[in-house]
Amino acid sequence: MSNRIVLLGTGTCQLQPHRMGSSVLVELGDTRLVFDFGRGITHRLVEQGLEQDDVEHIVLSHFHPDHLSDLIPYLHAAAWSQIDPRNKDLHIYGPVGLEVQLMRLLSLFGPSTMSRDAFDVHLHEIHDDHFTLAGRRFGFVDLPPADNHGLSFTVDGKAVVLTGDSSFHEQEVACLQDVDLAVIDSGHLEDHELLELAVRSRAAVIVCSHLYRELDEDELNAQASARGYAGRFIVGQDLMPFDLGA
Repeated sequence: MSNRIVLLGTGTCQLQPHRMGSSVLVELGDTRLVFDFGRGITHRLVEQGLEQDDVEHIVLSHFHPDHLSDLIPYLHAAAWSQIDPRNKDLHIYGPVGLEVQLMRLLSLFGPSTMSRDAFDVHLHEIHDDHFTLAGRRFGFVDLPPADNHGLSFTVDGKAVVLTGDSSFHEQEVACLQDVDLAVIDSGHLEDHELLELAVRSRAAVIVCSHLYRELDEDELNAQASARGYAGRFIVGQDLMPFDLGA
């Protein structure tokens, strides 16, 4: 199987038909995970032709609604859908507080609404700066100020970083240092901060996601090139894929 990521959602809390909430699908061989699960992502997964049992792992960067709200319809469908009921266990990973936060969320609907005997939901709180999923090591990088975490991994010699919410700061620069592909929260950064991040991190490709405002890709690249940046900016769109090699 190939290795790739797909931008399932490049938006924010804003209600836009062309941008769902924040989410990235990661496919690494026979391991598939979804990083963040914002508004509309359940529908995006269906658009990708994925059924319930095709997704066994979900990783949450933090607990803001625009990064996890679609867990409700996803789990509801897992339990009660007559066309695609879930039969495999689901593993959800996230920062410390994951169990308390999700139990609060799910308790609004009653314990039986989101569960069935056919599968279990396992919650995994990540206490360190890394964790292991399906035998593969992932970095789980603290990116203030929103108690947010980035996800990092290496595949076929390529370093990849995904961020949830983030602002411009030294931790962000360090997280993106010399990586091959970075999908970043650009909604909380001004253009000059995006340029500074590119120049200082030297990331080869920076994909702008979590967009509160539309960005001019050509202008960003022109300004970055003028400052000596040898990489490339891409303004992300929902369902945009990136091949990571065979």
